[in-house]
Amino acid sequence: MPIDVQLHFWPWSEGIREDTVNLTKGEVSFPFWGSPVLSISARAELYLPRRHERFVPFGPPLETLAGKYRLYEAPHGVLASRYAQLISSEGEIRVIAEKRRETVRLKAQGAKGRFSWHKRGEKDDETPLARTVVAWSQFFDDLLDSAKKAGRENRLPWAEAVKSIVAVAEDPQQPRKALIVDIAEHMRGKLQQIIAAARRVLNRERLMLPAGRVSETDNACLRWMVRQPGETLIQKAATNRQRFLGIARRESFDTLENRVMKDFLHRCSHEGRRYNKTEVGDDPGLRQSERAILVRQYLNLCTELTRTPFLENVAAPPPAPRPNYVLQNDIRYREIWRHYVRLLRREDEEDCLWDWQSRTWADVCRFLVCAAIFDLSTKPSEEVLFEELLASAVRLAGEQRLGSRILAGSEPGPFLVTRRGQERSRASILEIVHPDQAGEHPATRLLGRTGGHLYLVLTPLAREKPLLVLIVWAIHTAGAEKHPDWATIGYSAGRALDNHRRIFDQLKDPGFPLLRGFIVASDMEAESVELHPGASADLHLVQVATDQRRWKDAIDGISLVILDILGAAL
Repeated sequence: MPIDVQLHFWPWSEGIREDTVNLTKGEVSFPFWGSPVLSISARAELYLPRRHERFVPFGPPLETLAGKYRLYEAPHGVLASRYAQLISSEGEIRVIAEKRRETVRLKAQGAKGRFSWHKRGEKDDETPLARTVVAWSQFFDDLLDSAKKAGRENRLPWAEAVKSIVAVAEDPQQPRKALIVDIAEHMRGKLQQIIAAARRVLNRERLMLPAGRVSETDNACLRWMVRQPGETLIQKAATNRQRFLGIARRESFDTLENRVMKDFLHRCSHEGRRYNKTEVGDDPGLRQSERAILVRQYLNLCTELTRTPFLENVAAPPPAPRPNYVLQNDIRYREIWRHYVRLLRREDEEDCLWDWQSRTWADVCRFLVCAAIFDLSTKPSEEVLFEELLASAVRLAGEQRLGSRILAGSEPGPFLVTRRGQERSRASILEIVHPDQAGEHPATRLLGRTGGHLYLVLTPLAREKPLLVLIVWAIHTAGAEKHPDWATIGYSAGRALDNHRRIFDQLKDPGFPLLRGFIVASDMEAESVELHPGASADLHLVQVATDQRRWKDAIDGISLVILDILGAAL
């Protein structure tokens, strides 16, 4: 009997037959619109065979007649394989349940690829989408650096997190920040001094030396001398043109720290050229920007330093070098090692980031929604007032975990929400619940089937008012070549929300919350945020640019939707 696995075209599509396909065959083809999810029995597990990565579920389990099921986000890299039919491991997922395992190949129609391709089938440059995904990761890296500089390890107060978005948006003429920009800022003035004072070692080696220059010998040299013909040293030297085998000291720069430094220069040169080509391009305004000039100067410096004569005899480092004492403790090489590790890690992470970019976009959306609500608590409003009851901070993972960078429980709040002029006794408490913690909250523990990426729970202090849960869906429509128009997407979510309500109505629980929702959709071409009404007043769609320089506008647009929905509920 095959393992029951279903693929849903949208996160909210569980139970919608038109937007669902069964993965019971060896190969399944389906239209890709951005954020498909998989549903499978809670007793089964999903793996990505290519790297043997275990899928991570999101949201609480959902109850069905067949038992408990879980939802999983599908990896984009598997779905967007350019030549999946030629490579056996591409496009495959593995399902394991009760000692049974099955492999299903997914063929997504319309998923954007990572690279552009020549007509001859040769790989060319990265696509704009691939560069955007890396830029998202860099944004979270910058937040983490800000937290560490302030001595907070991985915690950044939400006030500073909101300021970081404003700072990114202040100069739209700057190209997006990348890792090479940060390295250039720190290392541009130091590399020449490090190269000029590069560490060297004296290697001992046995050479035939003039008799008068032999100052050191070892057992092997003495054995050689004994074997030479003659009874005196003069006679023995005469047979070898007045030369003896002795120990000579030869100066060498071929050490692990210099091998790492040489490879670091080459990698920086590569990243600099990549940045100029992909982020700066031929735009005259961007080429004259501060970041572009900084990277060009650093690129020229690295290219010049790689021609340093002593580096010609320095070998390449091993594939996975382990730092020696110098790399860990010498103040000059220690900084090179720190940035070198960042370059190596970024190269390793880019494949994983590409595969799990829908999870990264979900993190971005959760960050924007939380930032919008926190921003509302710091600004006066004409209708709805937000008051933060407990201080909170964003907690960031040092490395991505299947595309995710923000830890569950980082959400701000709770907030006291009131209408202007309303008595506090008739106010409501707003809580922001991460899907990984939704199973522990009484208002969201049964909402796993909705596929929400974030839940806003509004609990009225007055008992006569009903509980409200606002479901936030993050869909990565920028990852699709084509997708339905925004009105059609909104209609699909609205129909699914009505279907979920009918199912929950069968519980006949008078305390079950009212359900509302809105969608945050990614768009590569969007210059600013755009709002689209859904099928009813209960659901809206926010079209958000993928470029972080536009996220300040996104916060403003999301704030309007939240105010509209909560204002009607208060």
